[in-house]
Amino acid sequence: MLLSPSTSTLVDALDLFSQHKLTRKDDFGVLVELAMSSGSKAALDELGFTAKFISRTYGIMRRIGAQDKAYEGLLRQFAEQLEKAETLGRSLLQHAPAGTQEHFASTYYARSPEALERHLALLYDLSWYKNWLIDHRTE
Repeated sequence: MLLSPSTSTLVDALDLFSQHKLTRKDDFGVLVELAMSSGSKAALDELGFTAKFISRTYGIMRRIGAQDKAYEGLLRQFAEQLEKAETLGRSLLQHAPAGTQEHFASTYYARSPEALERHLALLYDLSWYKNWLIDHRTE
């Protein structure tokens, strides 16, 4: 999917802001483009907030391990928010071309360990979007 100049500029600025830590930059750009072109920026912002929660929770879960008594509660919240992120992502994709929808469905939303890993990477990129929004709130 071709990105508008304003979306490309935002993605490049975000990549620089993250110190080039974005790993799913192209697909992140697609979500931004779809949100901006369909008037769904609020959904993108909510997805960024949800992504930041998921990324931080996943990091905590990995650090404490499954044997920790807090792990089960974190896992439940993680699963709920992951489902919410998928719903928000799919809502942004409603007006996308069929090929783009299929790409996201098979790459990020398939029920496989590999798709989950890719989805978490995309959510990590989206968490940088949330950080960028916080940092540029007054601009």
